[in-house]
Amino acid sequence: MGVSGKSSKISSVIAALCILVYIAAIAFGAVQIIVDIGERRNLAETEFYDLADRASSSAVFLGFMSGPYQETLRDFLSASNTLLGIIITGSNSEYAFERYPGSGIVWVGDSPRFKTGPGFPREPFYLPLRIEGQRNVTIQAVYNYIDNDFFLTVLRNTLLAVMAALSVAFITLLMELIFKKKNIVYRPEKPLEPFRDIAPPETDFTQREDDGEQPTGLYTPRGNIGWESYTHDRLSSELHRCASHEQDLTFLVLELDESSGDSLYRIFTEEAVSFFSMRDLIFERGEKGISVIIPNENLEEGMTKAEGFRNRLIGKLPEFSGPEFSGMLPSELYSMKGMAGLRIGLSSRSGRLIEADRLILEASRALEKTMDEPQSPIIAFKSDPEKYRDFIKGKR
Repeated sequence: MGVSGKSSKISSVIAALCILVYIAAIAFGAVQIIVDIGERRNLAETEFYDLADRASSSAVFLGFMSGPYQETLRDFLSASNTLLGIIITGSNSEYAFERYPGSGIVWVGDSPRFKTGPGFPREPFYLPLRIEGQRNVTIQAVYNYIDNDFFLTVLRNTLLAVMAALSVAFITLLMELIFKKKNIVYRPEKPLEPFRDIAPPETDFTQREDDGEQPTGLYTPRGNIGWESYTHDRLSSELHRCASHEQDLTFLVLELDESSGDSLYRIFTEEAVSFFSMRDLIFERGEKGISVIIPNENLEEGMTKAEGFRNRLIGKLPEFSGPEFSGMLPSELYSMKGMAGLRIGLSSRSGRLIEADRLILEASRALEKTMDEPQSPIIAFKSDPEKYRDFIKGKR
């Protein structure tokens, strides 16, 4: 699977996880608030009944609505966790008490009224009081069923969780965009069109050369990679799989300089396996080349990988390990005539229903073009969809 496919899957997983965090944070915060509202209602009811008992019992010792009696009611309100205001109604008058000014009571003329609106109950608590010498005495109380401090704490924690998940999603998206941008940039060593439109050939490319050596086992003894005769069948299989999943595929042919020996070729193949990480998709190609299949990567991504591998190989080859070459860039080393010459041709499926023979031919033609232009060691075959369709129709 290509880099872009892996990045898309990682982004999808992270996006799904972030959505789950959003939902979980909001749901958890809502549950906390609902539970707290229920607990405050129960606590307010308990405190109201305690207040009614205090109002009845204190009147016996302190006298109804005496100064000490009123101070007792105010102290109770101040110590309450939920009650905000009370109204005591007697035979001829009404008395109002608040925890703090404006907390639960508004005045309509000389008559006190409880506040209404969000956070306040529709009906205040109500009980009659039995006080000696007084008739028709009642007590009412209002409370706030939302704890503002607790509500703000829950809201803050919920927002922090959402912002953390949003930050992870944003960073992931940013990294994916940066990574994609990095993988589509190709800078040739001189102004040159790296993508060439090559007209379809008049003849069908169906014959594959056989070097006469019979494959034994999965990998070759010389390069420890796939046998050249396996290339066609494996490429056909991968093309069919990628087409069924609507994925791209890039095919590379890489070739060393003619003077390369077996020891250098073994370094070449092992570096290819290390870089492309797919030994079973790398095959020998003649005496000095290899073929590489890269599923689910487009032509631009294949060009970027080809450039990266060429620089890596040149930097590690023993021919350029002496002190006279120290400090030189890979591009400078490549420009020198030596045994480390590496040419690469490539082509891709590009949404086409293409046969393995055709893709091998396109990459081989691109490799041939590198011989005509030594300063462009990597050339890609870019198909013209219209020409290709006309070519296929002509064959039928």
